[in-house]
Amino acid sequence: MIKRKAVFLDRDGTINYDYKYVHKFSNFKFRRNVVKGLRFLYKKKYLIFIVTNQAGIAKGKFKVSDLETLHKKLLSYLKKRRVVISAIEYSPFHPKGIIKKYKKRSEYRKPGNMMIKKIVKDWKVDVRKSFMLGDNKKDKLAARKTKLYFEYVENDFYLQVKKISKKINQ
Repeated sequence: MIKRKAVFLDRDGTINYDYKYVHKFSNFKFRRNVVKGLRFLYKKKYLIFIVTNQAGIAKGKFKVSDLETLHKKLLSYLKKRRVVISAIEYSPFHPKGIIKKYKKRSEYRKPGNMMIKKIVKDWKVDVRKSFMLGDNKKDKLAARKTKLYFEYVENDFYLQVKKISKKINQ
């Protein structure tokens, strides 16, 4: 069985600016050189995954349908720019939520690593040739639990992923 290399990306604060509870594409603003970096990763045959906590659902700030509409528009936007995101996993849970079915602790929510483990299994990912970028300690902990190489996202996304790709695949 051939396992594939992948990159796992947090969303808010990593690929886009975190304006708190971003759930409309009109409010989704990419950070510096993200699209260029994603295109580089895609050309280098990385599977690209977004793993994101979306507590705004549990907290009643927006609905699952709002988030899924945003993600459809995001995938379409990137596809037009020659970037394919293999999957987006999100956790709608939060222990302090007000929406009953989402008000709970869950290993699906980072720092839990169930989103990542699900992707690794479903997509046959080679963790040793893969990495994760995030902006939060929860991202780092989720990556560490999965034995993924992790870095906090830097100012220039493209330069950072290029450097990591070279380092990991020597």
